[in-house]
Amino acid sequence: MWGQINSGWGYWNVFIWLFFFVLISFFVLWVRSMGRMDYKRNTDQDEIYWSGNDVPEDGADISVPASSSYWGFRVAMEPLYRFLNSFHSGNASDYAGYFVVTTALVGILILF
Repeated sequence: MWGQINSGWGYWNVFIWLFFFVLISFFVLWVRSMGRMDYKRNTDQDEIYWSGNDVPEDGADISVPASSSYWGFRVAMEPLYRFLNSFHSGNASDYAGYFVVTTALVGILILF
């Protein structure tokens, strides 16, 4: 009764999914067990690193603009951003058109 589920395009074997779930759970627990054992909750180990400075009590005092935080990433990806900005018109119907074209291309790739 629960061995296979027919979907019309194929079947899903429940026992194979359970096997992979147990296998993946085993590897996740194995990787987790390799973590540091000297970690102690509610100690200085829980404090965030703020460039060697004291962490402000109020979160509003912590403000770093994204342009500064991700400067290297932004500069490295600048050609891609310029290319993507050429498609950016602010008109929602353009984005719907991009969605339709992308969906059609993916549909063609799936069919062939």
